[in-house]
Amino acid sequence: MRLVAIDASPVGGGPVTHALTCAVQELPGADTTRVRLYDLFNRTCATCTACTRTGRCTRHHTALDEAIVLLAEADMLIVGTTGHLHAHDPRGTALLERLVGAFGHLQTARGLETRGGTEPGARKRAALICSAPLLLGPLAMLGMLPAGVAGVWRTLDRSGVMVVGCASVGTRWSGPASRDRATVCARRLGRALTPQTRAPRVPTPGTHGRRAAASPAPLFTAAPSA
Repeated sequence: MRLVAIDASPVGGGPVTHALTCAVQELPGADTTRVRLYDLFNRTCATCTACTRTGRCTRHHTALDEAIVLLAEADMLIVGTTGHLHAHDPRGTALLERLVGAFGHLQTARGLETRGGTEPGARKRAALICSAPLLLGPLAMLGMLPAGVAGVWRTLDRSGVMVVGCASVGTRWSGPASRDRATVCARRLGRALTPQTRAPRVPTPGTHGRRAAASPAPLFTAAPSA
């Protein structure tokens, strides 16, 4: 299984980067590649303003083309970003939308989106990590995601990717306890991203092959408030 982790936090090494590391550790057998969004942005953006027409970066650069191919071939994706991504340079948002769209084989031409063909049995899986203030944590659990993360979610949804959940962590560390809460939250999300394999069940005589319904994993998780 090939896994790509996109770190879209403006400052590396904070709660988002830590949560991504913890989530990836729950997938030790995956071939993992990390992509730092703003490092890629600084190398590839030419201020051509072409993204203002489609809302998605259209720049052709060797490093960017390699990242797009890598994402298109990946099986799982983890995106860690700040909740208010729209408050930063919109060109960074356009680049993130393009990378996420490439994972779901979603192409943009003249502002129109077309979905690439993927086998229904090989549906891709993705997870989101949102760095949000304390008051936005419960809203993220209810699906009311901040603008930046919501845009990424909509792109994944349009491309047919299965989003297994969204973890909400703080914007900064308030002490060892906040780091521990983010660790638990991220590890839970990483386990949810793991493909669930079920062993074949042999029907018990007299049950006519009835199966017990398994309880689904929670879609949203958030670090509890102190």
